[in-house]
Amino acid sequence: VLVALVGFYVFPYGWSFSLAMTFGSILAATDPVAVSALLNEVGAPPRLKIHISGESMLNDGSAVVFFSIFSALFLSELGINGLGE
Repeated sequence: VLVALVGFYVFPYGWSFSLAMTFGSILAATDPVAVSALLNEVGAPPRLKIHISGESMLNDGSAVVFFSIFSALFLSELGINGLGE
């Protein structure tokens, strides 16, 4: 949501709120590879790695859902038939 608010209020593009939320949902998906590499370096237990991976999957799934919702809303604002209904 924070990225979407920056896109809506700070960027000089005049985006609608649904477009800003679509942009924010794209950037919200995180990549756990760097965290996994760091956990391997410090010798973290395997159970912690599983928790981090599960949390990342939940984040990715919610990002897909939010992208689907807000992109459909944005496309319906544009009047593109069949995509935002």
